[in-house]
Amino acid sequence: MKSQRFGDIASGVFLALLGLVVVLAAFQIKGAPDVRMQPRTLPLILGCIVGFAGAALAFRAWRYHGPARVVPWPDRVGTLRVGVTFAALVVFLFLVEPLGMPLSSSLLVGFLVWYLGSYRLIYAGLLGLATGGIIYLVFIRLLSLSFPIGPLGR
Repeated sequence: MKSQRFGDIASGVFLALLGLVVVLAAFQIKGAPDVRMQPRTLPLILGCIVGFAGAALAFRAWRYHGPARVVPWPDRVGTLRVGVTFAALVVFLFLVEPLGMPLSSSLLVGFLVWYLGSYRLIYAGLLGLATGGIIYLVFIRLLSLSFPIGPLGR
């Protein structure tokens, strides 16, 4: 069994490296001079947030000297939940281009809220629609970011 401290250090280092990779990749995104906000802006912000949060998590866990908290590996049900969540993310990635970011995000959020949260289907669907609507209004209309828009742009 591994301790929570070990898991937090490993997760923090992984997230810090992931944030660094996202920031480096964001600098490779070419922008156009006529757009209000460059396409690399959101990945840069998110990469920095993920990187700093991961470094903070690893540092905090490294400095922790309290009692060790043992974290057991998930049982069969927990492993299935992790696998289904990962599969949903993979399906989301394949749906972003044809359906667009708002619609595919709506489906992902609605499904995960229903599956992981055990909420009624109507609540999960409404939360998914609200998420898609907010993504469309804030990121596509207000900030003019170049996300795939799917059928909404046709």
